[in-house]
Amino acid sequence: LLLFDGHNSQVNSWFLDYCVENRIVPYCLPPHIIHCLQPLDVLIFGPYKYQYQRELTQRFERHKYGVSKDNFYEILIATRRTSFMLSNIVSGFRNTGLIPVNRDIILSKISAPSTIPSSLSPSENLQ
Repeated sequence: LLLFDGHNSQVNSWFLDYCVENRIVPYCLPPHIIHCLQPLDVLIFGPYKYQYQRELTQRFERHKYGVSKDNFYEILIATRRTSFMLSNIVSGFRNTGLIPVNRDIILSKISAPSTIPSSLSPSENLQ
């Protein structure tokens, strides 16, 4: 399964042929909304970032050393083990409404109000 933004520049006959030859299922989301429906962001990479920071903090407190070439992979593997779990991956797809398809979840995510103002007045720009 390959999720991608449905922008026209990404889809061509070569791409579709490649998908067929390599048994890849392209799942085209409407243009410019993929940021709302990324199944791995909240339940995989969010916990991953948290666990990585937690692991670093614990190491600093116990051993008083930082990340080096010698211990980078050790820290990375310990962090991955706790966040890249099948149950988290499955939950990520379910919670975004992608698999199984749940239109109510998808529509609630793409129709949520933006937290970024569309424009600022001159006085707001000065603050």
